[in-house]
Formats: sequence, structure tokens, C-alpha cells
Amino acid sequence: FLCAALLLLATSAAFADAPPDYRITSPYAGVNWETDGVFKANLHAHTTFSDGNHSMAEVVEEYYRQGYDILATSDHGIVSVPWDQSPRTVFPLDIQNWGKERPVLSSERLAEITAGVNRGGRGMLRVPQSIEMNAAVVNKSHVNGFFGGWGQGWWGLENDYRSAIDQTERSGGISHLNHPGDWIQSSDDAAIARDPKNVNFFAALFRDYPSLVGMEIYNRVDTVTRHDRILWDELLRRLVPEGRLLWGFANDDSHVMSDIGGTAEFFLMPSNTAQNLRKAMESGAFFASSRRDRVVLGDAFVGDAQAAFPMVSKITVDEAADVITLTVTDTEKVEWIADGKVIATGAVLSLREHAEEITCYVRAQLIGPGGITATQPFALEDGSGYVFPDDSLQGWEKFKFDLLLFLRSNMLVALIELLIDQIG
Repeated sequence: FLCAALLLLATSAAFADAPPDYRITSPYAGVNWETDGVFKANLHAHTTFSDGNHSMAEVVEEYYRQGYDILATSDHGIVSVPWDQSPRTVFPLDIQNWGKERPVLSSERLAEITAGVNRGGRGMLRVPQSIEMNAAVVNKSHVNGFFGGWGQGWWGLENDYRSAIDQTERSGGISHLNHPGDWIQSSDDAAIARDPKNVNFFAALFRDYPSLVGMEIYNRVDTVTRHDRILWDELLRRLVPEGRLLWGFANDDSHVMSDIGGTAEFFLMPSNTAQNLRKAMESGAFFASSRRDRVVLGDAFVGDAQAAFPMVSKITVDEAADVITLTVTDTEKVEWIADGKVIATGAVLSLREHAEEITCYVRAQLIGPGGITATQPFALEDGSGYVFPDDSLQGWEKFKFDLLLFLRSNMLVALIELLIDQIG
């Protein structure tokens, strides 16, 4: 009996000291690294049909010249049409471009771009029915919709994300949040991006709408988005344990030519079709790249526009050993992030060696001469039943937050707020 008791104690101690055994959910599990292509994309661009400074023809040609394989023209309040057609403009959102000529591509040139003429047959795909919604709001609660076709001419409501997301979902489309840091005004204060009331506001949107696939973590020159990676990590901490992942996007939000090429998504697909693109946007089979990261790389750093973005050419997940391995190119440093903190460096991550720093996910960022590239998060489960502590607003505090949001949904109130802010 004594021997049995001692053996039981020793066995229990051994199990207590044993490292966790992770179940790893990779967004890249369906990628065939030997045969799938890597397709460079921008999903947020403007033309003179709304508030862009360059015509549809000029914008499309420049993205084609810079080697993009996928482009979404997402003018404010305008559902995109083929690039040889003129979409319906929305009064008065194009006021800065009144009187300007708005050339589009010729049908012949569109056919050449689609076929990949002078690019070895590598054509550029137009993302169907792309649009930036909440077009005329003062507080920039902007949402990009794709594949749904809803929102033409809709001005939007102040501080209202739900209408755009809901109607896009009802129309069979998908969406992502645009530059959320612009709405919560976190550019100069990282604490705002960590504030539970802001994080939980967005978390509720992702819980309620499966078609909301993610958010921009890089936008244009990374001013308003400089702390949106913090917001992303905070959302992942809450949502991944619930089985809800959300992907990080990187878009030019181009209005002038110098914006083009500052960011890109790289989609991993068997071929460059709209069907495959939608699947990759929903599953997370892509990387998000930027020439700038004002927090990680500093305000002064701008990636070499002639250099390739840091890139992953293969991901190996060894679930038996709990190891994730990246094969990288054009990369000088790889950092692994969990709960918003760098926990390891190098292309190989042993989850067991960093178990005390990991809760429910890890993601990697690659740094090189061309800028920075983020992988999508790998969801992790070790059998502990981890959930993020509920820090959402309750009772009177929630009532006050909802009431204030309701009162600020009026555009007149928003304009008065803006005027006060400018005077201050």
C-alpha cells in the first residue's frame, strides 16, 4: 500500500510538471506550399470618383505597374464596377473633384490587364463589389465591403459600424474594419487601444457577425493605425478562446500616387480567382505587409521600396512536438508575439519552452529592409479551458456608454464636437 501511494504521488508530480500539449489551429493549414501561388493585393484604394486625387485609369495602371495581382477600388459610398465603366458618383462626396475629367480604362486595356500583358500572363484581378461604407460620417467608422454590393449612395450613420456590416452580411458579402484607430483616436495614446470599453465594443461586432473577417492593422503611412496592432492583440486575447479568430489586413488606402505600394496583403491560393480570394480572406491564408511600423521600427524608418517585403515561403506545424517553423526570405529578424508581447525570436518557435507566456494564440512578425510582415494568428488550446476574464462594461457604466454613443450618432452633434476640437 505504501509503495502504491508513493508511486501515485510521484506520477501526479510528474504530470503536474509536464509541459502543456497544444492543439494548434493554423490559418495556413490548407495551403499547398509546393503548388499554391502568392498573390500581392491591395483592398482599399480611392479615385476621383470620390476623394482620390487620381483617375480610375491612373490608379489601376499604377497598381498594375507595381506588380499587384489583386486590387479593390473602394471609393466612398460607391460599389465598384469593371474598370472600363464609370460608377455612379455620390453627391457631395466627390466635391473636391467636381469639374475634373474621370477617365476609365478602355475595354481593350482592361482585357490586357486581366490577361497579364507585359507581365508574363500574370493578370490583375478586380475584387467584385468593393466599397468603403459609412461614406460621409465625421467620425470615421469606416467599413470596407466586398462581394455583397450593398451601400451604394448610403451616407452612413455616425459611430455606427453595425448597419454596414449587417447589410453586407445580408447581401452575401464579407467586410473588414478600416483604420479603427482613427475612430477611437488612439494614434497618440496606446492606452486607448487597450481600453476595455473600446476593445469590447469591437469584440461584440466580431462575435455578432461571422462575415466580419478582420481589421486593418496597417493603413497608409501608419499614423492613425500605429496602435491598431495593440487593439488586434487585445481582441485576439478575448475572442480566440471563444473560437473566433480575426485577421489582420494591410492596405494603402491610397488617395495619391505616393500612397501606392506602401502596404500589401499576400494571398496564398491555387489560382488568382475571386472565389479563391474570398476563401483566403475568410480563412486567413495571407500575410499583411507594410513599409512602415511606427511603433516597432520607429517613425523615421520607411522600408526600401525597391526591396521585397519580408516573406514566409513555408510554414511547418509539428503538433506532436508543439513546434512552429517558418521558412523566410528577405528577413533579418523574426519575432513571436503572444498577448501583445514579444516572447521569442527566430524562425522556429517551441511552444512548450514559452508555455508560461502563452495563453491562446501566437503570431509572428518578420522584419527586413523592405519593412515588416505579420502572419495571421495561430490559435492554441492546451486543455486548460482558458478564457479571458470578463472586463466588459456592466450596469450603469454600460448604460452611460450606450447612451453617449446614441447621442453622438447625430451628424450635427459630431460636427459640433469637431468644431470644438479644432478650436481647442
